[in-house]
Amino acid sequence: MSLEDARFSVLRYFAADIPNAYGPNVHDPRTGEILESHIGWYHNVMSLLRDWYLIQTAAVDPRARNKKFDDKLMGELIRFVSSHEVGHTLGLRHNMGASNATPVEMLRNKEFIDKNGHTSSIMDYARFNYVAQPEDNITDLFPRIGDYDKWAIKWGYSYFPEAKSEKEEKALLNTMTKEAYKNRRLWFGSETSPLDPRYQTEDLGDNAMKASEYGIKNLKRILPNLIEWSKEDGEDYSELEGLYGSLVGQFNRYMGHVTKNVGGIYETPKTYDMEGNEYEVVPSSIQNEAVAFLNNQLFKTPTWLLDQNILSKISPDNGVEKIKSIQDITLSSLLSNDRLVRLIETSSLNKNNYSVDELMTDLKKGIFSEIKTGATIDIYRRNLQKLFISYVIEALDKDKKAFGRLNGRRITLAETDIPSIARGQLIELKREAKNALSITGDRLSKFHLQDLVSRIDNALDPK
Repeated sequence: MSLEDARFSVLRYFAADIPNAYGPNVHDPRTGEILESHIGWYHNVMSLLRDWYLIQTAAVDPRARNKKFDDKLMGELIRFVSSHEVGHTLGLRHNMGASNATPVEMLRNKEFIDKNGHTSSIMDYARFNYVAQPEDNITDLFPRIGDYDKWAIKWGYSYFPEAKSEKEEKALLNTMTKEAYKNRRLWFGSETSPLDPRYQTEDLGDNAMKASEYGIKNLKRILPNLIEWSKEDGEDYSELEGLYGSLVGQFNRYMGHVTKNVGGIYETPKTYDMEGNEYEVVPSSIQNEAVAFLNNQLFKTPTWLLDQNILSKISPDNGVEKIKSIQDITLSSLLSNDRLVRLIETSSLNKNNYSVDELMTDLKKGIFSEIKTGATIDIYRRNLQKLFISYVIEALDKDKKAFGRLNGRRITLAETDIPSIARGQLIELKREAKNALSITGDRLSKFHLQDLVSRIDNALDPK
């Protein structure tokens, strides 16, 4: 038989190690009517679920503190994923904005969670409630079929006997949509919006900075226990290595959630008969909050990730390069061409909007905090400061081939303010580094600052 055969709707099991599941449908392109659907279920999705649930909830749920979950817990996890896939077979798209409808502090409110769950749609990639803290006594950590899902099915499957034409039916559906906009839990957030920080995978709540801070608190509780929760006599440390990688990946995910606020643009689809604008710049206060979070949680060296008891069992190094690579992922994203072009554009609309100069200044204050006090600059910070200098020099040295994208258009960076701002930032940083040389007592810190000054000189005045 063929899965494209409209006579059969099937659940297909794959004895494969691919950690995934999917739920497509075949529909009539003229009307959208679903003719057939099926769910593909790979066996190893259970391994993926185990890792997700342990890393996101083990600080709260004792059942997650095992190498192998019992059948009851794994059954609940499978029910969550299969429900999501059934949603796809019924025609529902991913609603990545659903979790944004829940205020972060409500994610710690047991009464609210028991009634509503932590996201308004099971079609979001909201996974599990990683914001809940042990003292909150929350036991319902799974996504569930929510308010949006019920509304969307009603919107898609209701019969309107009073509608005498397609136009009348569309008008009734439009009225339903406008009414739904009054309830944030009924909003839809596209999985295809690259600019709106409210529409992200794996995130929770209405403020990525607050949610990620709670998430990091739980990661710090989980990390020291990974050896105990992954051990099995006669086995090597590959399980521990995988879980540690998943934990670092979760931390990186939090950094990505926060970063998307910088240069972000809210996208709220509207029709002519609805009030308000479709596009709005993320407020400067939120972008400031995002950069402050990154300075504190990432660029201030996250040494808690370097549990030597774990690293000595899975890696020959002690984590210096690991920290640099984690910081580099976010720093390169913050200073990417596309983001800088957006900030140039949005700051030109209103002087109160966050700008490229503010971004570089705020990052510089956090990343180079030692040069104001003459404090010793350790190896982690020396690496990070060199990374920052490299990216600003790259922003200065933009030739005619370098471009960023803005709403699909290619913008030649050499013809924007970006090189000018980068030059000004480098001149200021050179002056501050030279001043720090006179008050720094540490030998390697002096060498490092001399090197930074030399790099900036070469960039400003290439030989």
